[in-house]
Amino acid sequence: MNCIDAIEGSFKCLVNRFYQAYLDESLDDTMYIRNIRSVIEGLDDFISHNKELQLIDAKILRNVIYGYARDKWLKSIREPAGKETSPVGKNVGSDPDEYHLYYFDYIYHNGMYPR
Repeated sequence: MNCIDAIEGSFKCLVNRFYQAYLDESLDDTMYIRNIRSVIEGLDDFISHNKELQLIDAKILRNVIYGYARDKWLKSIREPAGKETSPVGKNVGSDPDEYHLYYFDYIYHNGMYPR
């Protein structure tokens, strides 16, 4: 296993733990998404403070972890057995996932969704 695979796998395990806490402890969407942002910021810190990792494209790795976390969350929204909470508002466009993706991205970048 190479270095980038080990880092990616480690951070995906962290995402899995936060996701499981989201489900088990009935965390709301905002808490889950804020935790994911903290994990990704930790990834950036880890790479920037370890000079031997400077050859790793942190942006690509960040996008992989972000997409992984968002897809796990989106899957729970789609599944009836998942959490019953969903964002308040109207769907944007014809794709039912479009609003949920917007919602996730908005909370990730702004810290909370306006009510």
